[in-house]
Amino acid sequence: MVTVGGAATPLIQKSDVERMPGDELLRLARVLKVTISRRVVKRAWLVEAIMEEMERRGHCEDPQIQLHAPAIDISGLTKRFGKKVAVKNLDLDVQPGEIVGLVGPNGAGKTTTLRILTGIIRPDSGSVFVDGHDMLKDPILAKDNIGYIPEKPTCYPSLTVREYVMFISRVYGVPAEVALIRMRRYVNLFHIDSFLDSYIGTLSKGNLQRTLLVGIFVREPPYVLALDEPIYGLDPRGAWNLKAHLRKLRDEGSAILISTHILQVAADLCDRFVIMNLGEEVGNGTLKELLKVNSGARNLEEVFLALTGGIPQ
Repeated sequence: MVTVGGAATPLIQKSDVERMPGDELLRLARVLKVTISRRVVKRAWLVEAIMEEMERRGHCEDPQIQLHAPAIDISGLTKRFGKKVAVKNLDLDVQPGEIVGLVGPNGAGKTTTLRILTGIIRPDSGSVFVDGHDMLKDPILAKDNIGYIPEKPTCYPSLTVREYVMFISRVYGVPAEVALIRMRRYVNLFHIDSFLDSYIGTLSKGNLQRTLLVGIFVREPPYVLALDEPIYGLDPRGAWNLKAHLRKLRDEGSAILISTHILQVAADLCDRFVIMNLGEEVGNGTLKELLKVNSGARNLEEVFLALTGGIPQ
């Protein structure tokens, strides 16, 4: 379980196993080496046998995992591309149990910040820590502790969705039996069951986004997440499910940084906002705090406009 503020959520639940289709139950039983001596096996018996083996292996115990505070810690970050300063002296932190919105117009430096945070590119100066691990000095360990969805999702086109999720689980060291159960949970949540055996190269943008989400959630929470426009491409039901799940993860202790220029998404989801413009932070705080220091603004949209060039007349 992950325990935050007295709330507890089991990592492996019997209900997850009960929802698995028959072929996945049998695959899970083979992975667990559950002995099946009869030709015809009742589903209820198989579920109980699987749960007993999962408990024996310790997968149903409470690991008491807690993130380092802050889980994301960026200080003095600067990045130039030639003469252009993409990010200038940025300080940003995300605490466990918090969703922070990184908002700004196109070209403000949001995606560059996330690409540095996740170790894709190196900054010119500054420091980046993920769950206490230095991304510049120990990038493998830092990357092992963060889940990332890029603005323009790309993936392995010749893998099926099922193969991709199981591959990601191996990369992160998730036991196969745990990965099978967690994959089913999130395949159901994001309604991608009919595409499990489809090649990723044939998926629509929305279904590719769903596939990447299943991949980052196959690990055990609490998470450190960096999500770049995560709602874009999802239909209304998928967007609703994702937002509800992110709130649940926050309440259980995950640290989530969301980059977006869709202000309604940020206002609905985020506890605090970092507003960027031309590579620099121009605002930081809760909506209440931002409204207080930007007199005349009535909502996040007007705060945003006031800080990034003024409210159009």
